[in-house]
Amino acid sequence: MMNYLKNVMIYLQKLKKIPNTVAIVAIKVYRMIFSPSVGVLRYFPFYPQPVCIFYPTCSEYGIECFKKYNFLKAVCKTLNRIRRCHPGNEPKVDLP
Repeated sequence: MMNYLKNVMIYLQKLKKIPNTVAIVAIKVYRMIFSPSVGVLRYFPFYPQPVCIFYPTCSEYGIECFKKYNFLKAVCKTLNRIRRCHPGNEPKVDLP
């Protein structure tokens, strides 16, 4: 019986990671296609040039948040970072 409960707990822990994994995959797809610094669209002349004011970039920051925190906290931290990402802020290192 204890072994069964242990297996159920392990399964539930894995289920809790699914939203974070989906978010990480979505961020990686965004980076591969749309990101001005690493996406394939950066080769088009009309696409904006990368001017990241933070290190790591917002997409890297988001991936790290989803690896480190639960889903809701990671969403809040990532959206807060994107909200602060504009030319009026000073460049700085901002780790999750």
